[in-house]
Amino acid sequence: MKIRNYPLPGIALIFILLLTACGGNTNSSQQAASSTGPIDSVQSVAPNSSASAATGETRKFTDSKSRQVEIPVNPQKIVYIGSDPGDLLALDVKPVGATLSVIASQVVYPDLLKGIEDVGYPAALEKVLSLTPDLIIFSDWDESALESLSEIAPTVVIGENDTYTRLRQIADLLGKQDIAEQKITEYETKAANVKKQLMLDLKPGETATVFLQLGKTLYVMGHQGISVSLYDMLGFAPPPKVQELINQDELFSEISEEILPSYAGEEIFILGDEAEETSSALNQLLGSAIWKSIPAVKNGHTYAADSKWNFDDIITRTRLLEELPKLMAKGS
Repeated sequence: MKIRNYPLPGIALIFILLLTACGGNTNSSQQAASSTGPIDSVQSVAPNSSASAATGETRKFTDSKSRQVEIPVNPQKIVYIGSDPGDLLALDVKPVGATLSVIASQVVYPDLLKGIEDVGYPAALEKVLSLTPDLIIFSDWDESALESLSEIAPTVVIGENDTYTRLRQIADLLGKQDIAEQKITEYETKAANVKKQLMLDLKPGETATVFLQLGKTLYVMGHQGISVSLYDMLGFAPPPKVQELINQDELFSEISEEILPSYAGEEIFILGDEAEETSSALNQLLGSAIWKSIPAVKNGHTYAADSKWNFDDIITRTRLLEELPKLMAKGS
């Protein structure tokens, strides 16, 4: 992923909200019931609880950068660096530490983050070291600390792929393949039921677009975040201009209000956070003549949601299944 450098921590929130659970690469133009219980049941990994950990048994694992990393067969103290801890938690594994300082208040599963030490964002190496991890899972756009982290513990890079690919890669890493497949099967079963409940009766090629307002900046989403559920699960199609972004592996793009209509689909989902600046900008947008001129708006096919749904880990996507009927019933 190629991205220009930006000051932190302000831009960190924007990128984490936008790059959550995303697949593919981006570039500088895009600034912008498991075997042990239900999907929300997460078990802490207790240190020194296995023979392999005690004996130091290891194996080779090839990560997303084609690096062969020697990892513990049964890691006991995992630190997660990235914006999708839901990928790990879905496998009933709770890391001892993770980069939570920005996303803890932005995800739909804060209940599952209890007991996880925040290592900061960017990750503070001293904090990571103090947790004495035996494995670090790295899934972040900023790879500047990768070498330093690798000196603390074996560090495996997880690619910014689609939901199932990421989940399966981590499952392979941790020996949780059966749980991953069960989570996927459970999700698809629930998704099929929700589709029946919604009775969408989509026309072939019916389009939908996701716009995200963060502060004063407006983004259009490609194939990432909540768009994954709209396109892959519900069966909407991206409008031509959004499809262009997807074809160019652009996960999102900053746009101006003036060109917003050219990206608008027959259904529009508009996301925003609770920040005062965002609320003010959204109110201005929704009251503008440009917004009111869009056919989807005129037809009452717009839906407003919190930006916390702009993640595509399987925990968020599963909880979104419960939210979608309520969300789409509130179309304006």
